[in-house]
Amino acid sequence: MRTRALLFPVLTVLSLALVCPAQETPPHPLKVKVTAEQANLRERPDISSAIIQQIPEGTILQVDKKEGEWFLVRYTLEDGGVIGGYIHESLVTVVGESPPSATPPAGPPGSVSRGPARGVPAAAGPAGRQSLIPVDIDVSAGISTVIADDLNNGARGLAAYNGALLDLASSGSIASLHLAYVLGVELTYRLSPWFGVTVGTEYLNGWRSGTVTYAAENVSPLLPPMTTTHVSLQAVPVKIGVRFFPGRDFYIRGSLGYYTAKAGYDDHLVNPDGTQERWNGTATAHTLGMEVGAGGEFAVGRNLLVFGEAGFRLASLDNFSGSGTFSDATGTATEESGTLWYFQKIGANGATYNLLLVRTARPSEEGVVGARAAEVNLSGTVFRMGVRFRF
Repeated sequence: MRTRALLFPVLTVLSLALVCPAQETPPHPLKVKVTAEQANLRERPDISSAIIQQIPEGTILQVDKKEGEWFLVRYTLEDGGVIGGYIHESLVTVVGESPPSATPPAGPPGSVSRGPARGVPAAAGPAGRQSLIPVDIDVSAGISTVIADDLNNGARGLAAYNGALLDLASSGSIASLHLAYVLGVELTYRLSPWFGVTVGTEYLNGWRSGTVTYAAENVSPLLPPMTTTHVSLQAVPVKIGVRFFPGRDFYIRGSLGYYTAKAGYDDHLVNPDGTQERWNGTATAHTLGMEVGAGGEFAVGRNLLVFGEAGFRLASLDNFSGSGTFSDATGTATEESGTLWYFQKIGANGATYNLLLVRTARPSEEGVVGARAAEVNLSGTVFRMGVRFRF
């Protein structure tokens, strides 16, 4: 009887232990640290979901659970309030244990409503950051190759033609225009972290000058007979395009542009007797062009990046129209308005010389051959570097 009396409470305790096992000690809470310059806390685990809060780099967040590539976290505001939301795994690094796969606890105080996950792109986007206003503003400078053969040949041809006309030996050379400087501004609206549309403009400017002197007797050494030439080229394209980020800090781009270009020449002849002659003129043309390229960017501040890119432009212009002036040895000036023509003229020695002038009508006087509208080709490589303001 005593044995039964002692056995009954022991069995009772064991039965209760089997029916109501002791509660497991909860695991240590998972925490993550923000590694992007600024991370977006979103309402749902979706890249297109509304942004609740922007969280600065270095912030430690408590994790409630992980859904695919998203962490459900709690963020404490400056006033002590706590909000909940989703943050993409590419913007943080884990600093605690992995969360359990079981259903997580209820959302933190002050958290917003959450819907079903719809998935996000694998990449976190350019420079690993997102923003409330998805806009980039670029300011850049660089160089571009140009093909200005008609301008270059016209300047060299005039210097040689003057030497043949004076029947004097020449020395010196006329440099060729092959490079132009570019300054640009561009705005990009990011439709997603990896894709954006762009609109922008730039200013392209190139010029070259040269001097050829002629050997003559009894002339002033301060002002010997010579020809000086100056050719110039400016262009302003208005461009629209797209930018795509296949990697975190690498992008490719393409654009279409409407180009307005101005070509100019300014040539000056000093005769052996000291009299002077001058040819100058400018003409403009328009065309459509395109450009493709690739580049990379590097973050240097909260909203500031530096970038460099290389590309290839395709744009050719002809049918330049404008005005030109010729001043003869007596100082009388004659102005013509019309087309910028490129042609050959036969000199007194029977040789043919290339010339470039604005004329009202196609040059057809005696000794002129092969007249056609002058051409300038902006096609070539482009190299740019600049700063990018990301908002």
